[in-house]
This record gives sequence, structure tokens and C-alpha cells, in this order.
Amino acid sequence: MSLSRRQAMIASVAALILLALGGTVAALWWRGNAQDDLTGLIFAEFSARSDTIFVAPPDDPAKRTTIATVEHAEGWGLNPAIAPAGSKVAYTVPPPGSRPQADSPAELWLLDVRTKARQRIAGDADLRVAPVFDRNGSVLIYRSSTAGGQQALVRVDVASSTRKPVVSVETTFGIFPIGFASDGALLYASISQQGTDIVRAVDGQPPTPLFRASDQVTRDWRLSPDGSMLAYLAPEVTAERVVHRLHVVRIEGVRVTPVPAAAAVPTSTDQYGAAWASDGSAVTVGREAAPDPRAGAIVVPLNGGQPVALAAPPRGFDRPLMWSADGKALVVHSFDGATANAPGTESTAVITSDGQRRVVTGSGDIIVFGWLSDA
Repeated sequence: MSLSRRQAMIASVAALILLALGGTVAALWWRGNAQDDLTGLIFAEFSARSDTIFVAPPDDPAKRTTIATVEHAEGWGLNPAIAPAGSKVAYTVPPPGSRPQADSPAELWLLDVRTKARQRIAGDADLRVAPVFDRNGSVLIYRSSTAGGQQALVRVDVASSTRKPVVSVETTFGIFPIGFASDGALLYASISQQGTDIVRAVDGQPPTPLFRASDQVTRDWRLSPDGSMLAYLAPEVTAERVVHRLHVVRIEGVRVTPVPAAAAVPTSTDQYGAAWASDGSAVTVGREAAPDPRAGAIVVPLNGGQPVALAAPPRGFDRPLMWSADGKALVVHSFDGATANAPGTESTAVITSDGQRRVVTGSGDIIVFGWLSDA
């Protein structure tokens, strides 16, 4: 089976956003020997019936260590959490033998990359929406959806595997978990005909709209490592075209204030991704290559400093995903086309502090989990 079904699943998430514009827990543990010396990038290589998860050092992605093989419905594949929590990763996956549609229930699993212990958490997860951990990996949030338009964000206590809904809505659009603010409140994006609202949810209290991010559909919502700031991309009309631009806000309880970002790129340039520095001092965004044949991502300081351009791909542009905790490596999705409307062929690369670009190769799609850490 070709890769088209997995790509179709990914495309269905985009289609869902474009549309916005117009039980019992079973636990199964498989254990292996702990590998305390592991470090580097966690990623999976897709194949028709299974995905293989690896860890590799940033300066030599080919020197990879196999962690696990995840079987799945033919042609589909796993969808990882937005970021790992230390050595823990989470993912949704349609089980083998199933014949899912994009909105069919999927399984939610936890994996400890060091011990190789795996735990099945739920069977009602939405495959299209990435789960999110809290900062210490003790809580996991995932979305559960039904064909009738009911969507719920479900909170999982990782230690006990107990689950409870945090918020449940009936919508033809979508709610998307973002992460936890510095005070422990869950933040999520709610998309409607009115645009994108960022909503705050605290246990035992009704969800509270925090602010309107845009009257349009926003994307790439990412919280700073300490949960005190939120970066996202919002569409703007400039030079007779629509481009997505970086916005950053500081969140203190229910108070939200804009954070001025340096004018890193021309206002007519489309931007992609939002990757935080590990200390929260900067956000890295990609930019379209047009009219140039290639364009490197830009590190945008939030203290008024000068932006820094990173090593560009041989051709095309990058979408930044995540910086390593030591700030020495950035993993990106790279495209050899000029713009998001004509992206060309996708690949995955690691940009290191010495200015080198190292491609993560594989016989199938590369699925990025993030960076392994001791946190």
C-alpha cells in the first residue's frame, strides 16, 4: 500500500480547518531493558502496516537506535503528541485490522523511550488531533470525537490511567488542545464561524474564553516551555494576498498582553511553524522562499534583539518543529517548493549549531516526536 492514505489523513486535518472557514481503560505493558545512555531525536519511519520508532543523535541521524515497532491499520500510521515529556511519548493510532475513516476512533498509547514500556490508555481518541502532555508528564490531554459532531477534551492521569472529560462541545468546527499555562490551566483553541478563540479550562469550573486570537482560523499554537507565553500564526491581508504571521502573547492567569516581536521578515512574506527556544527567549519561524529559490528559518528574539537566519535548505523552505533542550539543534520539515501553495517534496532535517543540515532519511515518511530529555 502506498503512503497516500497516511498523507490523506494528515490532509484531512487541514481540510477540517478549511471547513471552519466557509470507558474503561485497558492497560497493556511490554517491557524491555532501560537504555540510560540514549539521547537525541525521537522519530518514526512510516510503512504500510507498521511504524518503527527510533532515537538518533542530532549530528548523525543515521546512527539510530530502534525503540519499538507500532502496528497499525494498513496505509494509515501513528500521530504523536505535540512534544515528549522527558522520555515519555504519546501517540494515537488506528489498530491493525481496522478499516478506519479519518474520523474513526483510534487508540491512545504511552511509550517510555528509555524502558520501552508501552501502555494502552484509550480506544476513543481522534487520530487527527495530537495529544499534549503537561510539563512534567503526569497529565495527558487528548481529543475524542463522534460522527455526530460531539467533541471532548479528555484528561488522563498518567500514573493511574484514569480519565475524565475536561470539556465537551457539539460543533461542526473544532476544539484543539494547546497545553497548560504556567498556573496549570488547560488552554485550547476553539474554531467557529467567528474565528479562533483561546479558551481556559480549570478543573471544577466552566471553560472561560481567554481572548480572540483572530476573526479567522489560526494555526501552529505553541506554548513557551514555562507556559507563560503563547505563539501562533494568524492570517493577515497584505500586498493583496493572505499571509500567516507570528503573534505572541503573555498569559498571566486571565490577563493577556501582546509581546512585541522583532520585524524579522517582510510583512508580505508567509510564515510557517513556531518553535520556542528552551529558555523562552525567542521563537523560530519558517518563511516562504518566493521570490528567492530558498529561505532559511528565522530566530525571532522577544527582547528586541536582531533576528538570526538559520542555514537554508538547498532549495525551498523550512517549517520549524522543535529545538533541543540545550539549544544546539532544531528539527524541521523541509520543502523543496517555494510556498505552502506549491510546497514540493517534503523531507525532515536537523539544523545544528555549527550551521550544518543533516537529513533524516528513511524508506517512508518521517514522523517527528521531538527530543529525548531527562526531564
